[in-house]
Amino acid sequence: PLNKSKAYGIFPITNGAVVTSGNYEKFVIFDNKRYAHIIDPRTGYPTNGIISVTVFASSAELADALATSVFVMGFDVGINLINQLPKVACIIIDDKGNIHKSNGIQIKNFK
Repeated sequence: PLNKSKAYGIFPITNGAVVTSGNYEKFVIFDNKRYAHIIDPRTGYPTNGIISVTVFASSAELADALATSVFVMGFDVGINLINQLPKVACIIIDDKGNIHKSNGIQIKNFK
């Protein structure tokens, strides 16, 4: 997601929606520290550890709500939640570039 000139992946979608929440476009730098726009309500500070969450769901509203929620929850708790929801899947990219995916995602090649 950090390289806008290259497609990250192609996912055929029918009768559903895809929403991505990320911290790579909306942020500020204050005292040489980067602060993203997604705030963890438990701490009052920006989230960390994840750069992108993409959710596949039946509607854009559901996918959007889940993408931001999973972003705040973190990849372990977030993927656990997604795996419990029927017909919902997600892909998470952490701040080290590692890819985490829910059970509903089958990707042949990440690169």
